[in-house]
Amino acid sequence: MAIPSAALVLAARPRAATSTAAVVAPLPGCPYAGAFVRRGVRTIAVTLASRLRPLDLPADAASPYAGTVEHRGSLRPTVKALRAAGVTAVLPGSAAGIELAERISWHLGLPAGDPEASALRYDRGAQAMALERAGVPSARTIRSGSLAEALRWADTERLDGYTLAPAAAGTPVPAVTCATDFEIRAAWPALRRATARYSGSAHLVLTEQLSPREYVINSVSRPGPDGIPEHCITDVWAESRGRDGMLDRTDLLDRHQLLSRALSRYLLRALDVLGVVCGPVTSRVAYSEGRGPLLISSLAAPPPASLADDALRAATGEDRVARALEAWLPAPRTELSPVPAPPRRVVRVHLQARAGDSIDPWLGRIVRQLPTVVAVSDALRASTSCPSTTGQPEIVLSSTEPEAVEADYRVIRALEREGLYRVPRP
Repeated sequence: MAIPSAALVLAARPRAATSTAAVVAPLPGCPYAGAFVRRGVRTIAVTLASRLRPLDLPADAASPYAGTVEHRGSLRPTVKALRAAGVTAVLPGSAAGIELAERISWHLGLPAGDPEASALRYDRGAQAMALERAGVPSARTIRSGSLAEALRWADTERLDGYTLAPAAAGTPVPAVTCATDFEIRAAWPALRRATARYSGSAHLVLTEQLSPREYVINSVSRPGPDGIPEHCITDVWAESRGRDGMLDRTDLLDRHQLLSRALSRYLLRALDVLGVVCGPVTSRVAYSEGRGPLLISSLAAPPPASLADDALRAATGEDRVARALEAWLPAPRTELSPVPAPPRRVVRVHLQARAGDSIDPWLGRIVRQLPTVVAVSDALRASTSCPSTTGQPEIVLSSTEPEAVEADYRVIRALEREGLYRVPRP
C-alpha cells in the first residue's frame, strides 16, 4: 500500500558500484550494520562525543562497522569525513541520531527530511501541533518543560484524564496516567529527570488520556520516480490490555480489514504532514469511537526487533529491515512471482510474570510444545528469572487456523493461573 505525498525531497544520487552507508548514533542492537554487511555495503558509525550524548544513552560497540567518525559538535568536519569516505546513504541509528542524520544528508545532497523540522520525526509535541495546523485529527497536547505551564493548560482543558510522557518518542521512560493536578505534580519531577538522562531533553508532553485501543503501525518511505515520497504500510498490530493496564496480547491485523485500512489511510496523511521522506517509521495510534484514529507518536528510527519477526515474514512476506535498507540503497533484484499462501494468524502473548519469577519446568515445557507456538522469550526457561529491565516476556503464536491460536492462548492463561511462575524466596 503506497501513495505519493506532497513533501519536497532532494534528488537521490545514483547508487555506486560499492556503496557506503553511515549510521548516526546507533544503539546496541541496531540492525543496520549487520544487514548492510550481508549485502556487501560498507558501513560507518557516526558516534556522538561524550558531551553531546544523553547521560544514559548506550553506545553500539558490538556491531561490525568498517569505521567510525566521531561527531564533536561541528558539522563541517563530520560531513567532510563522510564525503571523503564516499558515503551514499545516511541513516539515523536511533532517535538521538535523527536530526544529525538529516543535517548530514542535506549537506551531502542525499534524500532526507527538512533538517529544520527534524523534530516532526520524533517529538510528540511537535507532531501534535503540526497535525492540528494541517487539519488532521490529533490528541489535545501541550509540550513544555514547565510544570506551571502544564498545570495551567490542564486547568483550562478540564479533561477527564491525562497522560504524561517524554516529548521524545522512543525514550525508555514509561508514560504516567494522571487524573488530577496533584497526580501531575507528583509525577512530573521524576519523569522529567529520567527523560533528560535518556533523551537529552527535559521537555514532557501532557496529553488527553486516549482510548486504551492502541495500534502499532510500521511503515517505510522512499522517494518515488518523480522525487515525491511514497509511503508503504508494512504491518499493523492491535494491542490489548488487561484491567490492570498490563499488555495482554498484540495481534497482527489483516491489512484488508476495514479497521486496518482506516488506520493506514490516516497514517499516510500524517506521514506527509510530518515530512517523512526516506526510511522506516514506527507509529502508535489510538482509536476513538467518536473521532477515529489519533496519532500518539511517530519515530523515524530503526524498526524495532521482536520475537514475531519471523512469524511476520512467514505471514506477510515482509522483512522490515530489508525494506528499510532498500529505501536508502535500492538494489536491482529479480522479482519472483509470489506463491499465494493461506492467511496466517499471528499473536504475541505477553506473560504476566513479575520481575524475579522463574518458569516451572514442567508447565514451561507444556507451553513450548503447544501446536501454534513459534517463538518464546529467553525468560521462558526453567533456569532463567524474568528480568526487571526488558519488559514482559512473551510467546508468539502463529497458524493458518485462528481457532488453534485462540485455543493455545487460553491454555497459556490457564497455565499462568495454575502456577506457571515460581516466586523467588525472600
